[in-house]
Amino acid sequence: MTEQTQAAPSMMEAFRGVWDTCPMFKELRQHAPVLHIPEIDAWILSRYDDVITVVRDSERFGAMPADLVGEVPDELKESLPHGYAPWQPALVNTDPPEHDRIRKLAAKPLTPAAVGKREGQIREAATGLIEPLIPLGRADLVDRFATPMPVQVLIKILGVSPEDYKQFHQWTLGITELFVPTISEERRLELAREQVAFNEYLTEAIAARRKSPGDDLISGLILAQERNEKSLTDREVLGIVGQLVIAGFETSAGAISFSLYKLCEQPDLLARVRDDVTLIPKVVEESLRRLTPARGVVRRVKEDVEFHGQTIPAGANIFALVQSANNDESKFSCPERFDIDRDAQEMRNSMHFGGGVHACIGQSVARLDARIAIETAITRLPNLRVAPGQQIQVQDGMIFHRPEKLEFEWDV
Repeated sequence: MTEQTQAAPSMMEAFRGVWDTCPMFKELRQHAPVLHIPEIDAWILSRYDDVITVVRDSERFGAMPADLVGEVPDELKESLPHGYAPWQPALVNTDPPEHDRIRKLAAKPLTPAAVGKREGQIREAATGLIEPLIPLGRADLVDRFATPMPVQVLIKILGVSPEDYKQFHQWTLGITELFVPTISEERRLELAREQVAFNEYLTEAIAARRKSPGDDLISGLILAQERNEKSLTDREVLGIVGQLVIAGFETSAGAISFSLYKLCEQPDLLARVRDDVTLIPKVVEESLRRLTPARGVVRRVKEDVEFHGQTIPAGANIFALVQSANNDESKFSCPERFDIDRDAQEMRNSMHFGGGVHACIGQSVARLDARIAIETAITRLPNLRVAPGQQIQVQDGMIFHRPEKLEFEWDV
């Protein structure tokens, strides 16, 4: 236990700053496959077989705990009586059978076919962001393209007014910042105030769609019906939308950033993909495997469990490192290599969208976002390359893994 406690600070520092976690997680898998991190009061599992057990077994490992982002500050509890929007009972924070009803209804407007109908809107968002950058020859594509892209797509899919883009973007970044365990109490209070406004905004949008449904995701959730099942409540719709904002934003922004970076690392591969854009889905999947934007999933243990001789008690939190599992040499050949030609059977092992009952319901949106964004960037920015001399840092926090900034250059 002494060794585990001593290892904790370096582990949290790694979460805050390491760009490529592959070497570090390899050490974890080999020497500390079960590790308690006091700073986040969670047990970390890093081996593929352990992670997939947690992801798939909803009988022993419950939903993501509701207190993961901390309590609402006392002075705002009256304004947020049920907590932040993403923590209303919905998808990631409910267990079967309640979860099954919500997911069955929520999935209806998020099927691949339903999402595919929005390809025109997604292309419009990508084009609108990339065109002003073309004459510049250099820009931080994380800040100017990869990060705003999924937010703009969410705005279009949710039916949010374009004039609310900046505010919605700020709310989205604020939600993910709440997951950072080291933010100050002053900053947490500031973010909580923002979430009051976010909750109110979505609550008003839901009420408006109930009166006059449109062709948007909120309306689709409200109108979703299933025989012998009650429709989604306002609170459930609020939770679904809040959770989609987090998952859709972070996964897409990370996938776009990492894909462009990895393609630019291999100019021959970039040229090959640019000449054959049908390869882009393979780029997206390999990028999501190699540098999974959500490092892992948190589950609350329902009963005492044992991993490698270590008992984890009921009520404890497990942080199952999906990013480590997706680079486990027991399942992937040369996992550190970025290889879009990996065997399809091997790629089916990747858990970048989770698995089991809590598999990401917004994965069709994330995949389409990333595919269109990458196609737009590599075809519209000639001789795209990473700008030299950069120290790449990722944002703070234990769960999400996205570069803070990343400068690229191209010919003008």
